[in-house]
Amino acid sequence: MKKTEQKVLRFIEQNKLISAGDKILVAFSGGPDSVFALHFLEKFKRKYKVDLCAVHFNHGLRGKESDADEIFSKEFCKRKSIPLNVVKINVKLFSKKNKISIEEAARTLRYENLNKIAERTQSTKIITAHNQSDNTETILLNLFSGTGFSGFSGIPVQRGNIIRPFLCLTKQEISNYLEQAKILFRVDSSNLKDDYKRNYIRNRILPLVRLKLNPAIDEALFRSSKNFENTLFLNHKLIDHIVAEYVTHNSNAVSFPLLLADLFDGKIPGEILKIIFKRYLKHEFEYDDYVKINSLISKQKGRKIQLSKKLVVLREEESIRIELTGKPSNNNYTLKTGGKVDLGSKIIGIEQVKSENVQFKNNGKVEFISADGMDENFILRTWKAGDKFKPLGMKNFKKVSDFLTDSKISVSERKDQLVLTNRNQIVWIVGLRIDDRFKLNSKTKKIYKLWLK
Repeated sequence: MKKTEQKVLRFIEQNKLISAGDKILVAFSGGPDSVFALHFLEKFKRKYKVDLCAVHFNHGLRGKESDADEIFSKEFCKRKSIPLNVVKINVKLFSKKNKISIEEAARTLRYENLNKIAERTQSTKIITAHNQSDNTETILLNLFSGTGFSGFSGIPVQRGNIIRPFLCLTKQEISNYLEQAKILFRVDSSNLKDDYKRNYIRNRILPLVRLKLNPAIDEALFRSSKNFENTLFLNHKLIDHIVAEYVTHNSNAVSFPLLLADLFDGKIPGEILKIIFKRYLKHEFEYDDYVKINSLISKQKGRKIQLSKKLVVLREEESIRIELTGKPSNNNYTLKTGGKVDLGSKIIGIEQVKSENVQFKNNGKVEFISADGMDENFILRTWKAGDKFKPLGMKNFKKVSDFLTDSKISVSERKDQLVLTNRNQIVWIVGLRIDDRFKLNSKTKKIYKLWLK
């Protein structure tokens, strides 16, 4: 028993998991792991100078058995004078509503409520009683499901305010401790069935691995997973730098140069794409997405692939662009002098200025026009087929489509190009060129400044 306790004490010290003055909220199911956790923390709370409280979740999945777990939890915490919060959660309803598995629904609801209760009880740390055997199951479950690199890092020792000080112990070590100390606990009968993937790994696969291959599989995989975790930390730092350097984005799309693939022998790594999908597209990245995106690299410009109902990937001249589809891009906006339109990714405005304030900038974001004879209402819209204007410096009309092509505007950006009109005449191809008919001249009396941010 003392050896087990010393193992946990060293692990807490090595990872600096608990600080003096912490108030710790323990997730308490009444099962062997959480019973050990609460017993250990109560025994050493003076050493660590911490306060304890607990929370029990009644999932309502096992009828009277779930209610018996709740009663046991209340009595256990009462004997140890530990405040207990009991939360009833409707896992089946949440699972059905969100079209996810019972396991995933229960996990999501638990963590949501853990954070709420931690805030309400002013707890600085949350402890879940995961052990090394849980870590082994998680790694194998990720492996069999086709995980990315991050799946091999297993269960983190700490994530935010959630700490797991018992990852240094196997399930067997915990069971032996409780048996020697004659401490009672509850057994979840659903864990004995092979209905869930995790249970099948725990009950069928791992006993054979321990018997035939490695009886210390939990310790071996834990060491490996922590090595993976350290490598993953460095990997994420590198990916963050690459994404910041090469990826551009707005509310509708993400774009990155083909040069990015050249850095990695012709293919964009899945871990980089996974971060892009999660951070900017709020979309679950899958292996098929990796294959489809990289298949476009060798294709001609203009080719595109539909990833899902909401995502399309386009091969442009020198880049790959991933767009969120189904977002309206043909809205018309009325814009008056002195006003502006905020489109989220850009802001466009018009204001009247005096001639002495005219300062030309060759960046396309600020233009000055002669407003003599203009209506005070402008219309901002996306260009459409058949639109024509006289580009500044030219005498003849030119189709907007031809102008955009000559200006080397990419196919994906072309369809969202905005034009500013007045009395059905194009005044400005926004960010690119004004119409020659509205340029300033010696007779100009009224000057408008057009600007883009």
